[in-house]
Amino acid sequence: MLRRLLVAATIVALLFAVAHARMRLEGLERQRLPAELLYLPEGPYLRALALGHEETLADLLYIWAIQYYSSYRDAETRFRYLEQVFGGAITELDPWYTEVYLVGALVMSLEARDPTMALRLYDKGLAREDLPDRWKLAYWAGWECYMARRYDCARDYWARAREMPGAPAQLMRLAAATLAKAGDLERALAEYRRLLENPPDERTRLVAEHWVQRLEQEIALSAIERALEAYRERTGRCPRRLGDLVRAGDLERIPSLPGGGRLLYDPATCRVRTPSGASFEGDGS
Repeated sequence: MLRRLLVAATIVALLFAVAHARMRLEGLERQRLPAELLYLPEGPYLRALALGHEETLADLLYIWAIQYYSSYRDAETRFRYLEQVFGGAITELDPWYTEVYLVGALVMSLEARDPTMALRLYDKGLAREDLPDRWKLAYWAGWECYMARRYDCARDYWARAREMPGAPAQLMRLAAATLAKAGDLERALAEYRRLLENPPDERTRLVAEHWVQRLEQEIALSAIERALEAYRERTGRCPRRLGDLVRAGDLERIPSLPGGGRLLYDPATCRVRTPSGASFEGDGS
């Protein structure tokens, strides 16, 4: 144990010496960077300095990074080498350190306000197929995209996550729900139908059945609404019955509702709804 501590102390001393020398050579002190911000060497140099103790050095740098980035001093400069610290140093020394990717991306997104940088760190971890709990990176990367309203991006990460070992069953539903949120109802319906083919548990089966019925209904109502609008624009009036849309060529057929329900149509307002009261806008569902 004492020997390991001595090795770690030696490594840290070497890093400070190298960092200080490079700071002077490159004039970083004149830029008024805080003294605590190490200008770390690239991964290959760090591994050479680690003297075979890469994981120990990664631990030490991780502890230092948490302490440094939890401080609110030097707000203008402290994120300047954030990606170098987590992406170019700690994860280079120990690329299987799952927690570093998660915490580093969290700092990049919430503190540095740079979600693109966070996604780069997630992607670096996801590139390692032997990373423990790898699905967690794809899961949180998906939320990063979701919060930016990049729903296709979120769906892609969650779809990847659900295929990874250890991923919970709800991830399979999350990818489909994101497509529905983005308004891509056809693809969302395809995802839920895929879930129904081989649901991982009873809860997933029930949720998928519900969403298949709901999406089929919304898609049917949207198709009729588009046909009604086309008919009204061409003729200046509403059709007397929905069958007129088919005869006029605005609709291929009157879609059937899940469970055999019939659509209710009001020719005075050109509005169509389901027996439960849901209109083409999906209200009341």
